[in-house]
Amino acid sequence: MKNNFIKKIDEAIISQLIEGDSGTYDEILMQQGHNINDIENYAQKNFKKHSFLLKGIINKKKDSILLEKASVMLQNAIEKNIDRPISYLKGLIANNQFQVQYRNLENLGIDEIKEIIKDQNLLELLEQLENDQK
Repeated sequence: MKNNFIKKIDEAIISQLIEGDSGTYDEILMQQGHNINDIENYAQKNFKKHSFLLKGIINKKKDSILLEKASVMLQNAIEKNIDRPISYLKGLIANNQFQVQYRNLENLGIDEIKEIIKDQNLLELLEQLENDQK
């Protein structure tokens, strides 16, 4: 109950700060000897830093989803013996250090396929695979 009460007080203070006039808060900070420009610069740097990191996390998640989708599509193409995706995958293997490791395509699992295609342009690969399936 005590935590709930404190949480409500915090929410009320935060909402008051958001709705309030920032000029008043700037004056209070200046009276206490703080430099407003330094505070604003610090806040902007932190905002840029966090937004950059957040974009990186989002892009990594998107790449992971694309990699998973492309791997499943290639594995399905191997199982269905579709020529173009198989020849594309063979070309990747031939151009990589994986030549000896992956001789039998039908024995490739999702993880091996991911390892082979992870450095490729996944959007182009997916478009090519989708076009091959039509």
